[in-house]
Amino acid sequence: MIELDDNPNDTGGTIQVAHRSTAATKTIIRSVLDLMMSNMLLTRDKKTDKLDEDIKELVREIEVVIRTNLLNHGNEVAEKVRNEMLIAAANTPSHPAAPPPGQESGNRSKFLLRLIAGRFSHLFADPENPVFPREVVMGFDNYLAKLLGEGLYSELNVEAQELLSQFRTDDDGEIWKMIGKNDRHKRFAYNILIRILLKFEDFDWAKRNFISILNNVTERKSGFLFEDTHFQLLFTALFSDLFRALWDDEESVKLDFMFGDGTSDRLDGIRDNFKAYKEMVARREKAQAVAG
Repeated sequence: MIELDDNPNDTGGTIQVAHRSTAATKTIIRSVLDLMMSNMLLTRDKKTDKLDEDIKELVREIEVVIRTNLLNHGNEVAEKVRNEMLIAAANTPSHPAAPPPGQESGNRSKFLLRLIAGRFSHLFADPENPVFPREVVMGFDNYLAKLLGEGLYSELNVEAQELLSQFRTDDDGEIWKMIGKNDRHKRFAYNILIRILLKFEDFDWAKRNFISILNNVTERKSGFLFEDTHFQLLFTALFSDLFRALWDDEESVKLDFMFGDGTSDRLDGIRDNFKAYKEMVARREKAQAVAG
């Protein structure tokens, strides 16, 4: 089945039609797939190896056009910037100029983090009774950077900025409600959530790794220890919409078409492991309460 993925190490048995694709290519292909599905032109019974091969060839052609245009545009921009820098250097005093007013820096430029952390912002936004401190968000950003790598993180950050610019509200809950109503926005946001969630197929190891990365930041910066209770709440907040989609046959089929055959089954297996983990923690806490 068609899979739009950047991970060259993923060997899940699906055809990686956008193995090294730009974000623009993936957006085009996903839009075409969604259009075909909505018009019943692409269903399980119509899926063939030839269709996969034809789409792979289409991706290659689109890639050539996009990359050529990007290269040409990049050369033009680089030349323009080089000329402007030469002019500025000739007219600039020896002391460094102040940065332009309103220039964003730090967390204000972390649009990808803002988008995904919006899934669990209610857990730390209450100034009176937060579940955990804001340093957890810094730890989560560290996890995202390690998961995605510098290049993909930067690319998705630019796309997240474009997505967030579509909304005229700072309410994270409202933003995610609107994302859920727009297929294009939903594809982008769900793609990131699924990338994270599929890392939990080896659930015990992935959970320990996640908690360790977050604590490397939170404990050092605030003394806060991110534990199993916090993990359960954050994990549920992040992936609750995906887990609900698994109960809907049509949504499950769309997940498989957009992200590769077997995606819904893999997510369902992770959900079962998470449920078993919660039950284990509950039994442990109950035993500790009795012993105490």
